[in-house]
Amino acid sequence: MITAFAPAKLNLGLRILERRPDGYHKIETIFVPLRLFDRLEISPTDRPGIRLDVDASGVPSDASNLAVRAALETSRALGVEPALAMRLEKRIPVAAGLGGGSSDAAAAILAVEALAGASLADAVRREIALRLGADVPFFLDPRPAIGRGIGERLEPIERVPELHWLLVRMPFEVSTASVYRKASAELTLPQQGSSIAALLGPAGVESEPWNDLETIAARRHPEIGQARRALEVQGAVVTGMSGSGPTVYGQFETCEAAESAAQRAVFPAGAEAIVTTSPEFGAGNWDWGWGVAKW
Repeated sequence: MITAFAPAKLNLGLRILERRPDGYHKIETIFVPLRLFDRLEISPTDRPGIRLDVDASGVPSDASNLAVRAALETSRALGVEPALAMRLEKRIPVAAGLGGGSSDAAAAILAVEALAGASLADAVRREIALRLGADVPFFLDPRPAIGRGIGERLEPIERVPELHWLLVRMPFEVSTASVYRKASAELTLPQQGSSIAALLGPAGVESEPWNDLETIAARRHPEIGQARRALEVQGAVVTGMSGSGPTVYGQFETCEAAESAAQRAVFPAGAEAIVTTSPEFGAGNWDWGWGVAKW
């Protein structure tokens, strides 16, 4: 049996640069992996096909689940008949903009390779990942990175300290496609590349992240702005909305400060506070103690 740990991510800032003819958008963003994991177990069976057991309500267990699709496509690419039993323990909030489904898919790709005792070519692996979703390639090697294109063109950020986060998970979902459409209609596109590359570095987050999608999401859901203000009152160094939302984040100087803020802050009704960290990354050292797949 292979046990894979699939991390969540934050998007620090997001700029829409251009709308492509196929309806996707060229963006710039910063991906940061978090020590907040789903757990995926995969075992071989004597029964053809892929069966998935999920411990969270509302998460599909059929072929519409990205982890199942990832396992199926990887098996086919390896020339292996899929006969797998999968169990997924969800710890990353669902539909929260934290990349849980995409991370599960990347973990499934790598876990199926490990189970088969064979490796795909890097280009083939990335092609499968990108077919599954724009965020999935990031999770194949989850290190802080600038994401360009539709998010699949990744440029690692060389040095980043450990950072402490308080996430505010909202009790509602935001339609990613709808928010992108509205934002691109209101922006003057195309835009030039932004200064987002200077947002994160050896000193941590060096300025307030700007997210072109937040204005639209917060207009529809004022709770997003309320959560950010609550984090600011508690002394967050920076605050923002992750990706298309609705999760809001605040960065704090220490884990203790984030824990204290989680206890004291008054968040919108139904919101959940989650304290977590992102690991330190140094030049040439990308081992953060877990990795996307560990067995």
